[in-house]
Amino acid sequence: MKQDMSEDILIKYILGEASTGERQEIETWKRDSDANAKKFEEVKIILETSKRLAQASPLGEAEAWEKFKEKRAAPKREPAKVVPMRRNTNWLQIAAAAVLVLGGGWIGYYLYQQNAATQVVNIQAKNQVRVDTLPDGSVVHLNKNSGISYVGTFKSKREITLTGEAFFDVKHNEAAPFTVHVNDVTIKDVGTAFNVKSKEHNTQIIVESGIVQVTRSNNAVRLNRNEMVSINPEDKQLKVEKSTDNLYGYYKESVFNANAVPLSRLIDVLNQAYNANIKIENAALRNIPITIPIKWTDPLSNVLNAIKGTTPAMKIIGTGNNIIIQ
Repeated sequence: MKQDMSEDILIKYILGEASTGERQEIETWKRDSDANAKKFEEVKIILETSKRLAQASPLGEAEAWEKFKEKRAAPKREPAKVVPMRRNTNWLQIAAAAVLVLGGGWIGYYLYQQNAATQVVNIQAKNQVRVDTLPDGSVVHLNKNSGISYVGTFKSKREITLTGEAFFDVKHNEAAPFTVHVNDVTIKDVGTAFNVKSKEHNTQIIVESGIVQVTRSNNAVRLNRNEMVSINPEDKQLKVEKSTDNLYGYYKESVFNANAVPLSRLIDVLNQAYNANIKIENAALRNIPITIPIKWTDPLSNVLNAIKGTTPAMKIIGTGNNIIIQ
């Protein structure tokens, strides 16, 4: 059995920030011997005393933080002296002395946590799709020219503001619902996967799994798997519809397999992905089902040639991103 235990891990345990594995290890270690249990109580006394010291400190938060940083950065001018301890030394005397050392560290740690809790984090995707893991373990796929921002560490409050388009794969946490704000719409979820798209003040939410609640003004709807809602600024009611394909998440994968997708729907996605202006002039072609793999790193001309290969009578006219399908 481990005879020594890092004080850093013990402090994390006392503060309630240890992982499940660390908690189990510490509890086993405490039960293993009286000496281990005694050491745990000693660290707990030091920590509680230093917290009281921090609360009673006459320094303002900003000043205390600066003082702590100065002390931490200052070089040691002389080696520490080792003073032998008498066997009957009272632990409370040791704790009182140790508080002088640990008190400043506790203040620094406390103020660091306070600073992190109010810090604004911005994540932006410019010309490339970006994938990020949020502090709570949730994963966000940001489409090109999109961004999110949030405040704090995501421990007790998970709220995000979105511009553009993103797919969220949310980690389950009933105690702290995951909330996305976009335009004048609020999407709240506990643990699921959903896509949110904002364009020219129009908002579209599609649920891939789980359940989300969508709220706008005094209207609210619940979306289940494969359901969606499209919201325009002038809409008075929220209308739930079925999501008939998975093209909404095209940007999540490097290769997308279109499976019997109507040509008009596929062209809409290609216009978004390639910032193109492709138009279908032959109305008879709009609903033709297209089944092809699309590699998003390929030039648009390659993708269009693959589409044309499925329908020999189709004609593609134009250069660059301005294309007409006849």
